[in-house]
Amino acid sequence: MRTRPWSLRTWMLVVAPVGVLAWPGPASLHAEGPVAQDFLGRPAGPGEAGTPPSAAGDESGRTVQSARAAAEPEVGFAAGSAAQPLQFPGATRARELRSPRATPAGTQDGFAGSLAPVWVWSTEGNQASALLGPVASAGDVQFQSDAADGVYAIDLGAGTRRWFFRGSFDVNGVAANEDIVVATGDEGLVWGIDAEEGLALWTANLGVAVFTNPLLLEDVVVVGDASGTVSAFDLETGQRQWRTTVTGAIRGGAAYDGEQLYVVGEGREVAALDPAGRVLWRQTIEPRSGEGGTLKVFAAPVVAGDLVVISLVREEVFSEPGLVALDRQTGEVAWWATDAAGIKSEWGSVRSSPAVVGNLLVYGEGYSNSLVAVGVDDGETRWAAETGPLCYPHWSSPAVVSGQVYLPRFDGALYAVDLGTQTLAWSLYLGQKDRNGAFPPDFDASFCEWQPRTGASILASPAVAANGVVVVGTLEGYLFAIGDTGA
Repeated sequence: MRTRPWSLRTWMLVVAPVGVLAWPGPASLHAEGPVAQDFLGRPAGPGEAGTPPSAAGDESGRTVQSARAAAEPEVGFAAGSAAQPLQFPGATRARELRSPRATPAGTQDGFAGSLAPVWVWSTEGNQASALLGPVASAGDVQFQSDAADGVYAIDLGAGTRRWFFRGSFDVNGVAANEDIVVATGDEGLVWGIDAEEGLALWTANLGVAVFTNPLLLEDVVVVGDASGTVSAFDLETGQRQWRTTVTGAIRGGAAYDGEQLYVVGEGREVAALDPAGRVLWRQTIEPRSGEGGTLKVFAAPVVAGDLVVISLVREEVFSEPGLVALDRQTGEVAWWATDAAGIKSEWGSVRSSPAVVGNLLVYGEGYSNSLVAVGVDDGETRWAAETGPLCYPHWSSPAVVSGQVYLPRFDGALYAVDLGTQTLAWSLYLGQKDRNGAFPPDFDASFCEWQPRTGASILASPAVAANGVVVVGTLEGYLFAIGDTGA
């Protein structure tokens, strides 16, 4: 991998239209969650892309293209430079927002100060922000994709755009380090993009859509596509290094534990690979009684201790949570989740990946208003925390920082649950930007259900930058950056 004499001086965000969350562990906040290089899957749901026409490419999957094609300047936005405080129309900067329902928590895990939320900035995009999953880079820049069909680099401090890289169709996923941004999407292409300037370094052709974020390893990037093929491309050249397949489209991507890769297809086949792409084991998850052929997998696997945890999508509700764990070394089933705590009688599909917090898995449960905690060792429910009204759909994966779980929900709000007290620490309504974080007057127990009464939903998973800022997009078409008063 090449090295650079430069370093980016301000935090920046990379955005793609239906990208999925990946984040590095914060330097000072000690984020707890999936292995740092895991990435969380895009669910098959509203706006799901089909298979695009195949682009011309060679047998390696590499499309012939100029090594440094120009990035698009200022497409669709007002002209300006990074020095201008509001480069996007509708952007809002540094407005403190304490929700009426926000309850500041005390100092936790070395995180000094109040945890009341502060709206750092918001940026107008479009409705594809509903599926946005911003990606915090390992350097001083963050990146995200958006439905003007391309990849945006956004200054995390000001919310201003640094560069834009255009795609012809939706860009569904991004991953980044200090040198390179890798993006994927409906065109069936994989782009290697210069992280500083936003210029194309290489383009690889898969000929089939990609729904998920790439996974960056030391010298290669791993990409799963709609055909069930997993490919690794050299980060320097874009040349394909290896490929293998699993049953069904890969909607959630892969996980890496430092020694092995894990990937799962929609058809429930899980494979463990070594970094050279050799298959170590395969396991097809067989449905439990009553689940039948409706059982599918949309989310990325999660490494938790000696286990790989898989989230399950089912057509109906069942008496137990939709999680199963496999042994990392053998692929054998270690446990099926059970509701030992007696939290509820009807458990829905899990379209997101849980976060790992010590010996717990935490995730947002559909058909409920709950953040649920499950034991890593045995798959038994431990507790649940109420977060707003009941919503039947749920899409977002949580992020965990300094003893709090950040969970966006279908009702349009962002919730923070204190892990110590297992209760709500604060909440902030993002479903209508003009409400400035305040909840609607009619925000009651029946507000959400199958569709929020007013405002926009959140389907995206949040990104957490090293300075603790949380970034998430909404169906209204806005990207929000949320800080805290102790930062």
